[in-house]
Amino acid sequence: MLDRLATLLPAAAREALRTLSARRPSRQAEAGPAILPALDTRPAPMPPLKPPAATNDNPLQTVHEAVERDLRASGYLS
Repeated sequence: MLDRLATLLPAAAREALRTLSARRPSRQAEAGPAILPALDTRPAPMPPLKPPAATNDNPLQTVHEAVERDLRASGYLS
């Protein structure tokens, strides 16, 4: 199809296209985008999941208990 299109162009344009295609390097194997030479763009492996540090299901429960203990100690709660 491009050959047919090239026949419709004037001779000077065809010669310019030939010159450009001769200068253009052939396609190399696709190595991926090279953002930085030392940068590896592959995704890193996921770290293993760790169990929660505390066995308490509600992390605010400890704060709630401390506040309640302080209020009882100061006499605001009986």
